[in-house]
Amino acid sequence: SHTERLAAILAEHAVAGVNVLIDLHGGGSWCVNAFVFRNTDAPELADAFGAPFVLDSGARAQAMRGMGIGGYARSLGAKITGVEMGGRSPDEEKWAQRIATGLRRALAVCGVLKPDPGILPASPALPLKPSRVLRPSRGGILKPAVDHTRIGTLVEQGTLLGMLVDPLTFETLEEFRAPFPQTGLMLLRPTLARLEAGAMTYVVAEPA
Repeated sequence: SHTERLAAILAEHAVAGVNVLIDLHGGGSWCVNAFVFRNTDAPELADAFGAPFVLDSGARAQAMRGMGIGGYARSLGAKITGVEMGGRSPDEEKWAQRIATGLRRALAVCGVLKPDPGILPASPALPLKPSRVLRPSRGGILKPAVDHTRIGTLVEQGTLLGMLVDPLTFETLEEFRAPFPQTGLMLLRPTLARLEAGAMTYVVAEPA
């Protein structure tokens, strides 16, 4: 497939021989997120970004059966981290600046750049347990109850995150609620959105 051919090219020409790999995802056109994956071999890379939340990359690798560009790079001896920050919201530029600052810190940690004394140390991230994805059981329209300002924060159990409504009758079909006593909002859809059944809508976890 095209995807497999592209992966083979990246593996041969981009990943082979690298010492450090930062798998950076700056959010998407439909969501905003706020977390990093920390690898025990190189925690300083993840910590450089000052993300609100951090997850153990070992649990992620196990769930993904070691697949992905980061897992492959690590199998070759590279230090890795995965970054999931930013995305569609009124704060998009603020997140972009935060990511850029994190990259400068991380590259300084790697020795690629000299440390910039004008950049403050990163704030510590809150460790989370393995995440849970909240998905609708059917299609409909998402009416958010929490907006972009709540990404990267903790909310109490039962907090209404959003509602799935029927596009014809506007009847509430399902509700998305925080499942844990303290629920970390790792990813959310901040705006009205059309959803298909099973679509990733919220990613949440509880503090470790």
